[in-house]
Amino acid sequence: MVKDIEGTLSGGEFTVDAEKNQLRAAEDPLVRFAETPLLMLKAVRTAAELGIEFHKITRKAIHEKSPLLKEANAGEIRNEFEKIIAAEFAGMGLRMLIETKLLRYIIGDLYEKLSNRSMIHLALLMENIDKTKQIRERRLGLFYLCFEKKQALEAMKLLEYDAGAAACINDALEHLDALCFVSTKQELKQFMARRGLERYKYLEGLAKAQRIAYELPETKILSRHYLMQQIKNNGEPIFLEDLKITRDEIEENDIAFGKKAERIMEDLLELVHITPALNTNKDLLLYAKKFSRNPFASMYQKIKKVR
Repeated sequence: MVKDIEGTLSGGEFTVDAEKNQLRAAEDPLVRFAETPLLMLKAVRTAAELGIEFHKITRKAIHEKSPLLKEANAGEIRNEFEKIIAAEFAGMGLRMLIETKLLRYIIGDLYEKLSNRSMIHLALLMENIDKTKQIRERRLGLFYLCFEKKQALEAMKLLEYDAGAAACINDALEHLDALCFVSTKQELKQFMARRGLERYKYLEGLAKAQRIAYELPETKILSRHYLMQQIKNNGEPIFLEDLKITRDEIEENDIAFGKKAERIMEDLLELVHITPALNTNKDLLLYAKKFSRNPFASMYQKIKKVR
């Protein structure tokens, strides 16, 4: 469903033909797009926000003038693309980027190397992205997941994302698959401990959005939800701060110092991931002494507990 909007839009750059429900440039589009190429992306963004198609003259002008966008500032292109991907009708916006060939200025050389797999994923994303929450970082992750990892990592550099968005996209490409293979409480706790709570929440939210966008089964998501509920209900330790011992205590008891104390803390965390009942100050002090005396003791203990 499109929005019922008529008249000149803010900025005076575009108008909406109420009768045809189409977006058109307020002035001659060939002239305006030649003067300010970024307006072509703004046209897509406006259409994606309103849920309306281009007037044929505007669409034709974008086709003709799209090569001029290569001179636009990367930050400005990124800003418009982020608004398109987070828009209410982002699926329409993505389709317009592809149809007008503006997508090449979002992903660079990758545009000429799209595999069949990538095109299928883009088609699914166009169809279903509007069903996902309008969260910028999550939808950016969905977009770059359409492509092969190595190519996507290179393509994302073109738009010079801020540190937060870049970290989320990188996590999507590097770690989402690992999350999907998590099948036990121990694996889930280790995954969270290595990446932190906020990164885990992002990846879990992305996995849910990916299921919707790519029409995947929800079995693994439900399984992780069940495991997480068990961990919470049992009060099982996940992070270093959950341990009933601190690095200071290890040093105060002359067990180890500096980096060695840090390694022992990490070994202790892996130990209680396997056996949560050992998360007592008394037990952890005992194991800290064992691990300090014998560097292989922690490895042996973990193998023993797994068996």
